[in-house]
Amino acid sequence: MDTRKRSLKEYVRFGYRILLGLFFRTRLDQGGSLLRVCGRVDVSKAKNAKLIVGRNVILHKDIGLYLESGKARIEIGDHTFINRRSEIRCKEQVKIGNHCAISWDVSIIDTDYHQLIGTESTKPVFIGNKVWIGCKSTILKGITIGDGAVVAAGSVVTKDVAPYTLVAGVPAKEIKRNVEWTL
Repeated sequence: MDTRKRSLKEYVRFGYRILLGLFFRTRLDQGGSLLRVCGRVDVSKAKNAKLIVGRNVILHKDIGLYLESGKARIEIGDHTFINRRSEIRCKEQVKIGNHCAISWDVSIIDTDYHQLIGTESTKPVFIGNKVWIGCKSTILKGITIGDGAVVAAGSVVTKDVAPYTLVAGVPAKEIKRNVEWTL
């Protein structure tokens, strides 16, 4: 338990983020309590698209949430944070679990925005609970990342990631199994 005393400035910052979160909730289809927004969050939402954010979520400044079709659905689980300049681009579905840490400059994309003949251009992305995605990583369409997995900084995930597995590289490859991490 953190026993240090908080300064007045920290309490004011927390309150301001909660206030921004209350205003941001008007853009959500469903939102949990204690949503904290730490600056401008860009939301582009097609008619009938769904943006669902869980309880105690932190959205840092300059992130983008782009729901680019009427069937697009972005779900962000409880106690998850998304750091600066990260983007989620969705035409179908992106689901992020509970207690996830998404670092800065991360891209999560469920579409190619084009289609090669004989392929699907859009497939859902599922990110499990307690997943850590390192800075400047890219998660491509159709990927499932299992609970407790870690994606190292700068990785491009092109294949599913097993639970409690560390992956790294371009394209991301398994580095270690049975990993655990904490905030």
